[in-house]
Parts: sequence; structure tokens; C-alpha cells
Amino acid sequence: MPDIAARRAKAVTGFMRQVTTILAAEGVTPSALHALKLKLAALGQKVDLFPPAHFADPVAEGRFHPLAVPADGPALYLSINKPGKEAAPHDHGIWCVNASISGRERHLLYRRIDDATKPGVAVVEKVGEVMVAPGQGFAMADHDIHSTEVLGDAPAIGLALYGYPLARFPSVVWYHPDLGTTRATASKRHTDAA
Repeated sequence: MPDIAARRAKAVTGFMRQVTTILAAEGVTPSALHALKLKLAALGQKVDLFPPAHFADPVAEGRFHPLAVPADGPALYLSINKPGKEAAPHDHGIWCVNASISGRERHLLYRRIDDATKPGVAVVEKVGEVMVAPGQGFAMADHDIHSTEVLGDAPAIGLALYGYPLARFPSVVWYHPDLGTTRATASKRHTDAA
């Protein structure tokens, strides 16, 4: 019987093939993202492929472990986020799909309601909430805004599929709802990924 790492690699390769097929057939559409969410949630349910001993714990609040990271294009990571870890409302600038292996992570969803004409100013309002827990996934289109919080006493361990590798991300925009302000990180789309 193949060892766990080999079985995981085979499952990840098969999943990434499905990602390529879905995106080639549909592009990045709501139905394609939904299909990717279902497939990623199914992969996340294969808990035996992702034993904690194979993935180092975060030194700080969270950590990404690359599972399938090409030079560019869709990339898959295993993420480990410690209990209580939060991320303020932000927009990745690219689509993403998340699915849980274990633990619970709450995603609050926001919509920008100002006209985006004043630099550094942004007004957002909460429009929904999604709980990512075992057997469940979550998909976001380009420029969707969300915040995250790990709930409970256990880490949230999950799978994260992004439209680009983390080292090649476009500008990420962060929002401060209480102050009505925003800030953006520099895009990595035109830099060398080291």
C-alpha cells in the first residue's frame, strides 16, 4: 500500500487536473467556483491524507503549506490557523476556494458601498456569514470582501485554492469598517517569485 505522502500527492494531482478541466471549460464563473468548492470539500474529507504530523504548526497565528504550487496559475495550500486567529476585512484581488479538514473558521462577507473615488477611504457593510467546518467549503470571486476568525479551542486546518500562488498575488486591499478607511499591499503580479 502506498505511503500517505504518495497517496496525498496522487490525490492532489488528480484534484488539480479537475481544476484545470473545470476552468478550461467554464472560465471563472459562479458555477465553476461552486464545482471547485464541492471538489475541494471532498478532498478535505480525506482526513487520512493530511495527518497533523506531516505539517508543522504555525510559529505565529497561521501557516500555509504548499501542496501544488506552479510558477503561476491556480495553487493549492494546506493552511493551519490557531484558535482565535482573525483577519480583518480584505479583498484578495483574485478568486479563492476554501474547505475544512478540521476545526471551524467563520467568514463574514462584506460589500463596498461607497463610490471608490477618494483614496484611502472605503465604506463597507456586512452582507452575510459562512461557517467553514469539516465537509464544507466556501468560494469567493475576484474582489469579494471577507474577514475570518477561527472559532473554538482547536486550530482550523483546511485547504485553500487560489487563482495564483501566494508569491504572485495581485494587490490585497484591507478595509477598516469602523473608520471607513482602506489600504492596499503592492501587487506581486509583475515581480519575480523567489
